[in-house]
Amino acid sequence: MRGCLPALLILAACSQEPADTTDTREPLAVQYVGVAQMPVHARPEDKSPVVTQYQHSESVPVLARKGDWAEVRTAMGSGWVHQNQLASAAEAAQSKDNPNAQFEHPPAPVSAPGAHGTIYIQADVNTDGEIIKTTLITDTTGSQSLAEQNEFALKRSKFFPMIIRGERKPFQYFYRVDY
Repeated sequence: MRGCLPALLILAACSQEPADTTDTREPLAVQYVGVAQMPVHARPEDKSPVVTQYQHSESVPVLARKGDWAEVRTAMGSGWVHQNQLASAAEAAQSKDNPNAQFEHPPAPVSAPGAHGTIYIQADVNTDGEIIKTTLITDTTGSQSLAEQNEFALKRSKFFPMIIRGERKPFQYFYRVDY
C-alpha cells in the first residue's frame, strides 16, 4: 500500500483540469485606436508595465471604464489604455481617409533670439517614418544658417509610420517654424 500512495497522488494531480483564464465578458463597446501606437498597460497606471500595443485604427473591445482609463481585451486577457486614445467608428473612418502624421521623435527646437520670419520645409518620409529628403521651401528669416539648423533638426526626427487601410505608406510632411 505504501508504494500505491505516491502513484495515487500523481494520478490525482494529473487528472485536475487546467483553470480556464479566458476573459468571457461581453464588451461595453468596440472602439478604435485613435493614435499612431497605443500602449496597453497591466494596470490603470502610467508606470505599470506595457503588456502589448495596438496600432492606429485597430478595433479594440472595451470591457470596463475607470476614470480616464478603459480596460480593453488583449490576446492574453486584458489591459488598460487611456480613454482619450480611443476613437469612435466615425472618427476612425475619417482618420483612415485623411490620416495625420504624428512624430515619434519630434525635431529639437532651434532657438534664435532676435530672429524674425518663417522657415517652411518639405520632408519626404518613407514607410518606416524616417525622413529621407528635405527641401527648403521658404525662409523669410534671412539666415541661411538658421534654415540649415532647422533642416538638420527635422532630418533627425522620426514619424510613426503612416498606415492607410492597413498598409504603410510614404508621405510628405510640411514643417513650419515661426520666429
